This record gives sequence, structure tokens and C-alpha cells, in this order.
Amino acid sequence: MFLDNLKTIALQVLILYLIAGIGFVTDKTGIFKQSDGKRLIDLLFYTILPIAIIHTFMTMEYSAEHVRGILVAFACAFATHIFGALVSMLTFRKKPLKERGLYHYAMILSNAAFLALPMAKSIIGNEGIFYCSVYVAVFNMVAFTFGIYEISGRQAKLDVKKLIFNPGTISVIIGLPLFFLQPDIPYFIEYPMEIVGNCNSPLAMIIFGTFLANSNFRNMFAKKEIYFVSFIRLIFIPVCMLGLFYLCGVRGNILTAMIISASAPAATNTAMYAAKYDNDPALGSEVVAQSSVLSILTMPVIVALATVVI
Repeated sequence: MFLDNLKTIALQVLILYLIAGIGFVTDKTGIFKQSDGKRLIDLLFYTILPIAIIHTFMTMEYSAEHVRGILVAFACAFATHIFGALVSMLTFRKKPLKERGLYHYAMILSNAAFLALPMAKSIIGNEGIFYCSVYVAVFNMVAFTFGIYEISGRQAKLDVKKLIFNPGTISVIIGLPLFFLQPDIPYFIEYPMEIVGNCNSPLAMIIFGTFLANSNFRNMFAKKEIYFVSFIRLIFIPVCMLGLFYLCGVRGNILTAMIISASAPAATNTAMYAAKYDNDPALGSEVVAQSSVLSILTMPVIVALATVVI
């Protein structure tokens, strides 16, 4: 069963990276550059992704299992980020605050929205988006507060308001009542939301490909620090969380969705936030690129393990 699941998941990962390859090729040929991708990120992050999340919640069948799943997903997502933060605090203590903060950001925060969400949809279906949306909400809470605090070299103030006022959290806040109340949404509203939401996965991967196209592959495989960050992000944290979730009785699609999110490479916005907060965007790009390339090998194995636990 493990080998069968490994083949299936590896195929889905390959498909997603082939879509990313479109972004890679179009950037290299000048058709669609990284600068164009950056302009679309806000459209994706603030409009298309929230619509996809809200649509999933409002079309997901209400059941006691799904209600329990939401609560378990929140607990798992918070546990993963807290564990990642604790582990990161033990690393790179002798590095300057900004370099240390960039590494910590990449360790703690995965590419949940741009890679984990599309992968969860490919492997699990709408239920994957349902549970991963909860992870994305927690990701945003951490990214817009503690994440910015770390990557800015601990110079930016912690903005408590951003715990709620961010796209991922607001999407879940809007989606939850729709899930619980199960209103009869008119077709002329529901269907356009479905079409727009379906743009999330391919568009996210194409944009992701433009970032890979502009990465310095020589540098990213030359620094031992980046290898260590990739090991923590891609192997240590997801394997530890898989063991913890298993001991806590988490099983099935919830476990798979949480491990997909936990095993994803470093968040794409590591490089963008590094530039925004006067850190090192080139180093941020190298960390994201290396972990993304290596995740082609690590994610199928770890996610396949999650699908076969009893």
C-alpha cells in the first residue's frame, strides 16, 4: 500500500511541478516574468485564494465528522507552528539577528497556500482544501505577526490585529457560518466562485515557477546553512508532527492534509518579506528554491507515510 500511495502522490507532485515549469519557461523566454508574477500575487492571495476557501466551506457537506475535523485541524496547525518556532529558537544563535530571523521564518512557515493547498486538492479533493484552509488561516496568523517580527530582525512590532485581519483568517471566518448554516446559494453565485477558485492551483504554481527561474542554483546548493534549514523544514518537523498526530489519534484525510501542509517547502514569501523588511532577498530566494527542489523527493515519501498509518 505504501508503494502504491507513494507512486500516486509522486505523480501528483510531478504534475504540480510541471505546471510550475510553465512559469519557469515563460520567465526564461520573457513571456511572463517574475515581476509579472509578483503583481499577480496580491490578486491570488487577497482574492482568488479567499474565494476558493469560502467556496469549499459553503459546499462542504455538514457532518459531525467535519466539525470535529475543523477543530482537530486547528489544533494540529497551531501545534505544528509552535513546534517549529521552538525548534528554530535553538538554531543559528551565533548568526546576526536578520540572517537568523530569515532562517527561522523559512523553518517555521511552509508554502501552505501556494503548494500544500493545490497538492491537498490533487490528493484528497475538496476535503483536502477544507482542512488545509484551516492550516492556511493559522499560517497567516503566524506569518503576519511572529514571522514578520523574526524576518525583520526583531525590529517590526507585533501587530495583534493581524491575527484576525489577514486573508486566510477572514476567509475561514466567512466560510465557517456558511458551512454550519448550509444556506441554499444561488447557482449564479456559487458557480462563478467555483470557476475563480479553480484558478488558485494552476496560477499559484505558475507564479511559483517564475520564482524558481530567478533563483541562483549554484548558491543555493553551496551553503550548508540552507541544507540545514531544508532538513528541518522538509524532514524533521513533518516527521515529528506525524508521530505526534499519530499518538494523538489523528487519522485519515485530516492527518494527510496536515502532513501535506507541514511537509511543504519554505514559504514563497520568505524572499518577498526579506526584501520588504530590509533583510536579504537573495538568501531568501535561495532557501525557498532549495527546499522546493528537494521537496520533490521528500514530500511524496512523508505524505505516503501519513496515508498508510492505521
